[in-house]
Amino acid sequence: MKCGKIVLWLCMGLSFVRVQAQQAGQFRNLPDSVRQNMPKIGKVSGQVMDGATGEPVGFASVAVLSVPDSSLVGGNMTDEKGNFQISELPYGRYCLQISFVGYSTRFSDPFGIMPQNTEHHSGVIKLNTSASRLKQIDVVGEKSEFNNSLDRKVYNVDKNIVNTGGTVTEVMQNIPSVTVDIDGRVSLRGSENVSILIDGKPSGMLGSDRKAVLDQIPASAVDQIEVITNPSAKYEASGMAGIINIKTKKEKMKGLNGNVSAGVGSNDKYNLSGGLNNRTAKTNIHTNFSYRNDTRSTTGTGIQQHYFPDREPYYYTFNSQGTRKSEFVSGKVGADFYLDQRNVIGISGSANRRTEYDPDQVEYSFFNNSDVLMHSYYNFSNGDESNEGYDLNLDYKRSWPSSKSEFTFTGSLSENQRIDFSRNSNSNLYNALIPYQLNDNVNDFGALTFQADLLRPFDDKGKLESGLRSSQRDIANNQMVFYYKEKSGNYLEDPLKTDRFVFKEHVMAAYAMYTGKLKKFDYNAGLRAELTDNEGESESATTSFSNDYLSFFPSAFLRYNFEKSRELQISYTKRVNRPESRTLNPYADYSDSLFIRRGNPDLKPEFIHSLELAHNRTIGPLNLTASLYFRHTEDLISRFRSIDTASGVATMMFRNFSTSQNLGFETVLRYQHDKFGNVMATFNVYRNEINGSNIEPDLQSESTQWFTRVNVNIRATKSTNLQITGNYMAPNNTPVSRFRGMSGVDAGIRQDIWKGKGSLSLNVTDIFNTRKFRIKNFGDFYELNLVRTRESRVATLTLAYRFGKQDNQSQRRRSQRNQQQEMNMEMMDF
Repeated sequence: MKCGKIVLWLCMGLSFVRVQAQQAGQFRNLPDSVRQNMPKIGKVSGQVMDGATGEPVGFASVAVLSVPDSSLVGGNMTDEKGNFQISELPYGRYCLQISFVGYSTRFSDPFGIMPQNTEHHSGVIKLNTSASRLKQIDVVGEKSEFNNSLDRKVYNVDKNIVNTGGTVTEVMQNIPSVTVDIDGRVSLRGSENVSILIDGKPSGMLGSDRKAVLDQIPASAVDQIEVITNPSAKYEASGMAGIINIKTKKEKMKGLNGNVSAGVGSNDKYNLSGGLNNRTAKTNIHTNFSYRNDTRSTTGTGIQQHYFPDREPYYYTFNSQGTRKSEFVSGKVGADFYLDQRNVIGISGSANRRTEYDPDQVEYSFFNNSDVLMHSYYNFSNGDESNEGYDLNLDYKRSWPSSKSEFTFTGSLSENQRIDFSRNSNSNLYNALIPYQLNDNVNDFGALTFQADLLRPFDDKGKLESGLRSSQRDIANNQMVFYYKEKSGNYLEDPLKTDRFVFKEHVMAAYAMYTGKLKKFDYNAGLRAELTDNEGESESATTSFSNDYLSFFPSAFLRYNFEKSRELQISYTKRVNRPESRTLNPYADYSDSLFIRRGNPDLKPEFIHSLELAHNRTIGPLNLTASLYFRHTEDLISRFRSIDTASGVATMMFRNFSTSQNLGFETVLRYQHDKFGNVMATFNVYRNEINGSNIEPDLQSESTQWFTRVNVNIRATKSTNLQITGNYMAPNNTPVSRFRGMSGVDAGIRQDIWKGKGSLSLNVTDIFNTRKFRIKNFGDFYELNLVRTRESRVATLTLAYRFGKQDNQSQRRRSQRNQQQEMNMEMMDF
């Protein structure tokens, strides 16, 4: 009897196995078209953990593969606790493929989704560290100094050794597509008309003199610099060449963490910075500060020749020397409140103060056509400048996990005041120093911005983005000029040179943009509308003006993904460059009696049509991005210099040239070696055609300019890194000038100390002292040759230390998570 029961159980078991095999075979042999049309009610779940430590592996990629042909059926990512769940699986036979950066890819045992068993739990799946990557794991976890993609370039400032202890302006000299001249003017692909943001917003820190402020912001206060050459309709339309976004540091690591660094440079240069954050489950409180003290010399030499009709030719030479002493201090504090999984509120405030003392001496000597000295005199100026500003920001984010929708709101208030006081004196070879003019300039800047954005995805196949924005700028410039009364020894106000200029601009904007994916194509189309209302008034010139206009800015992007390591994109955008207040102010600046500057209230905005074709390809350790770009500008805003033939005094003002066209090619080549480091080479060449025939019939020019840059990063040892950078800017021509080119080489070394918690860096900028600005200006009756230098060969020694609950393994995993998230993005963010 007992034996009979055993035989019966064996027969039933064999029968059950046979039925299951038949059912599995039936589903396995079904055509794909039939299997895909079956009910998608299957579900698989499990947990991924580190095989060595037993810790959950968050943000790992889990793919469901069909056993017969290894085709991809579904997939998801693990959450922070390593759990995953994949739904809507049709009937069939599958296995799981689990992968994560730094681990060996793991395949699960096959399993089936059947009508009688629609759910499968895989249990705990352990990943083992890849043996081939054990020696590279630190390299993988490090943040790259440069991330390059088709639509933007991101430069991680912490990885820049040669500019440690330097300023934002010096860092920008090493960013592809960006050039900086000797005066600190920033250009993007040859155009100075670039929109510069701080943390994604206009900032009162920049005020009305952004080049001076950028040259003082310590690099230690900046986390990343993001460059977008062809922004979509999502972004503010101002800025002909694109957007440069400076992201300041904001730590987000859990627990209490901090950092501090101090540096000393040659010829009285000092810097100090630090940051602190405390992150809990509900809040993240963060703060940072920066201090910089800088002394820098400047020199200039030149000769200007005059060929006026009915007059004997003559020329004059000038030699200038100056020493600028500046001090910059800034601080920022903020807090993020995680109300729940759906709502986050952030508040932050920052303040800054900059002071500058700038004494300068210029010697002028006038000669006749026979090189005989006619007369000579000195001009002395002592400038004192102070700049104070603050920013207040409020951010709110609401998300809906079920639909992946997001709503964000940002409000910001910025104010800045710049006070510039200068004293000018003259003397000749026979007289003592005689004061003749005082200048007292007070510039007040205020900006108020509100922006709301809504993101709505559609079944992982597309997303719709829309938003509203309002920005208000108020600028008041008070210029007071006093002349010296020699008899009384007093200064009296000069009413002809004293001015108050008030400028207000309000821009209201709305945009809508759709991003979608169709097989191997990513596409994006958007439209932005901006209503601009500005007005200005000059008391001395008794001039007022206003300008109201509605403009539309379309954008379109189309990207084709050949494979994971190759993509092609074409894009079109329309942008605007509105005249700045200083270019509109009709007040004349007489601080240099031989060179007068004035604004032009009749300036019209520039409108730019931009077209770009870009290709990105990765072959092993080599990554290449090549871009072909074209810009057509209507009503180009440009400086125009004229000479009074009677007095020989030059006047510079801004004018609208008819059109300009810019055709360029840019390539970024990066080679990464796992052991020794990397090399990045960039090359940009563009041809510029300017048509100013609306001003003078023959005011036209065609020029070709190019610049190149090479960055070499060498990992000498596990804790020692070397960096060498070199750049060259080729000569360039405009209708009224000729730039003669400029080059420079920087080098630095960084040694990690105290078990990686600290570092000691030494760098030297412009090793060969070759960054000299040489330019030639010319017109019908004059020719000017000028050479200017600004102290650029500087050695800096910097000591940095990090403290708190910073775990190298957790940092590495976080970096790997970010890389994995980027690799799993289904749609690009334009």
